[in-house]
Amino acid sequence: MIKCVCLVEETKDKILLVQVRHREKYYFPGGKIDEGETQLEALIRELKEELNLHLSETELSYIGTVVGKAYPQENMLTELNGYRATTTINWDNIHTDNEITDIKWFDKDDVDMIAPAVLKWINEMSTE
Repeated sequence: MIKCVCLVEETKDKILLVQVRHREKYYFPGGKIDEGETQLEALIRELKEELNLHLSETELSYIGTVVGKAYPQENMLTELNGYRATTTINWDNIHTDNEITDIKWFDKDDVDMIAPAVLKWINEMSTE
């Protein structure tokens, strides 16, 4: 199983997702937890690498975990450990970096563009 940590930003109808290396499906900002890292350390590192977004541990709050089909890996599962920012982020000023090729808000019912584990999150965890 792939253990990941992610930032979940959503409204009632929309969810913020990123595209990695021009892949077809989009998923949450974040990534894999490296050996010896806590979830928060991994998320802070990933957000800096992917979006040049600098958040501290006190600006993140755990909201839940979902296990779903990994993407793009086949026959694998991914564990999404979701966090919400406790501070306001101006997403208009955030720009992609490194392997992230796009960031945008999606309608939650846009199933063709959203990775399987994120769809499971939307179905099980979305609270808005």
